[in-house]
Amino acid sequence: MLLNPAHDQFHLNYDPNPCAPEDLLLIIMGDAVLLKTAGECKALPSCGELVAFPLPSAPLHAFTQGAQRVFLGLPAERSPAPEGFAWEPVRIFRELDSQQDALFLILAYHLATWYTRHRYCGACSGAMHPAAEERALVCDHCGLSVYPQISPAVIVAIVDGDRLLLARNATGAFRHYSLIAGYVEVGESLEQAARREILEEVGLKVKHLRYMGSQPWGLSQSLMVGFCAALDGDATITLQASELADAQWFDAQSLPEHAGPASIAYELIERFRTGRLDTPLDDTQEERA
Repeated sequence: MLLNPAHDQFHLNYDPNPCAPEDLLLIIMGDAVLLKTAGECKALPSCGELVAFPLPSAPLHAFTQGAQRVFLGLPAERSPAPEGFAWEPVRIFRELDSQQDALFLILAYHLATWYTRHRYCGACSGAMHPAAEERALVCDHCGLSVYPQISPAVIVAIVDGDRLLLARNATGAFRHYSLIAGYVEVGESLEQAARREILEEVGLKVKHLRYMGSQPWGLSQSLMVGFCAALDGDATITLQASELADAQWFDAQSLPEHAGPASIAYELIERFRTGRLDTPLDDTQEERA
């Protein structure tokens, strides 16, 4: 599961000092990122390596990990990649050799999405600019401040004896099997959201809902909150076709191709497969990441 093993060295405080040659620079355009390419190896570039790349404004400081600063470049349009670089989908973070690069990319994408969606004030349409002393955007006209958005979402490993429920999305880029998941709505607790999503998507009721752990997930600008639960009553699946293409019960020996090892979904599925679903995620998991 992709987590920051040295989170005590991670700082989101905005640094107004300009990008230096040794700082990392992630140029993100929509769902694509500019990466260094050396054969099959791809890595994050530095500011010095992309000093000549055309950007409409100076790179923005994103975060600092220890002594390493990471900056964002947000182009208005996709310029051709320089020699030795390539535009890659952000989801390539799963294939990077360096886990730190993977972590930096998904965190930077979270912030890049926020910056891109808040170029103008939602109250008066004025231009937004970075605050000088905190991670925020401030409206030039009315003074409204907005902060990075994190959407809480629940994800649940549902078991019926020796079977686990897995489902495939009907839409979207990720089409492998995974666990039932969904966003928390206004007025809901995490537990209420979990029960509602399960009932809506597969028509099942659950009991013994237990918190397992959480993971920031920059692809959807969310915080994934993991639970496990036991089936309560009838195991017949009633599929919500607008959300899911399929949902089935699987035993540990017949699990299909499913969520990759970067995600909390994978960790929960693996715990089911190895008979450890009764053990919540904890700080030891973070240390192993």
